[in-house]
Amino acid sequence: MSSCWREGHTRRDLPWLRPPPTRHPTHGARLITSRPDDPRLAPNPAAGTDAEACLPSVHTLRRIWKPVLQRILRNLSSDQITLAAAGCAFYATLSLFPAISTLISIYGLVFDPQTVEPQLEMLRLMLPPSAFALIGERIHTLVAQSHSSLTLNLIVSTAVALWSASAATRSIISAVNIAYDTQETRSFLRFQLMAIGMTLCAICGAVMALAVLVALPVLIDFVPARLGMAPPPWSVELLVQMGGPLLLLLFVLAACALLYRFSPDRAITHWVCILPGSVAATLIWIVSSVGFSYYVSAIASYNATYGPLGAVVATMMWFFVTAYVILLGAELNAGLEAEMHLRPGNGGHDAGHRRGYPAG
Repeated sequence: MSSCWREGHTRRDLPWLRPPPTRHPTHGARLITSRPDDPRLAPNPAAGTDAEACLPSVHTLRRIWKPVLQRILRNLSSDQITLAAAGCAFYATLSLFPAISTLISIYGLVFDPQTVEPQLEMLRLMLPPSAFALIGERIHTLVAQSHSSLTLNLIVSTAVALWSASAATRSIISAVNIAYDTQETRSFLRFQLMAIGMTLCAICGAVMALAVLVALPVLIDFVPARLGMAPPPWSVELLVQMGGPLLLLLFVLAACALLYRFSPDRAITHWVCILPGSVAATLIWIVSSVGFSYYVSAIASYNATYGPLGAVVATMMWFFVTAYVILLGAELNAGLEAEMHLRPGNGGHDAGHRRGYPAG
């Protein structure tokens, strides 16, 4: 070893003698080196904030679109996204009826449950016909049995249904962690509470969306007359038909944004940084859902192949397509972040690692 010093080598030049990596005291999720001459630790005045760095210029987009696409295609295989989406579809199918039960129970405490069924028509184009019929039949049964009073039995059944429905959320959180190359280190209790909280937020969001759709015709007639304005030039039916898909679009966009922001076990990024994947996942989901619904109704015949299980299989396949699109959006965010040398809380420089795993 003494010959190494005589030849002018230093301890830093020898990998087996290099100081071990240390974690920054204020950024525990970021793996950084203790070398003082590491160029990654140098300040980058031009980097700006995370929000500014997440908005690439046209020149940057032209430069990184191909590497990002290659990274996504490579990670779709290496991260086993297909397997993760299949697991999410399985748990989502098991959680479907408990989630619907929770939705009807919460909605019935405030509004008339009979107003739920007419709003399901906006999902007819998105879901396979057999899946739409299965869900519609279950909702019709729950609406007929719903209670408008808060009883102990209702509280217990809703809590059990909410816990069962959160299984799908737990699976999608784990899958998003895989897409972001992050390792789950949160405690069991924190993970479960986060999954239940996100499930409850999704159900409450659906309740609010249904309430807006129900109240929209009344608002369209009441507000102009109250303010002395001329009635809208379009019919109420047309506005309601336009408002339903728009609310569905916003609901899916908000759900994707919440998943990409809070699901990965890492430092929380700026909202702007998760916008590309959220928008892309929402648009791709709409196209893929309509395409899959047409495929099932016009080309494939699940009922002829699977018999009575055809509706369940079609529903599970639709959940698989949905989960795959969500994970594709997460891969897009991770790829953009890596190619633009972004890291949470690092001001736009140092691509580095996420909890010891390469970015992207």
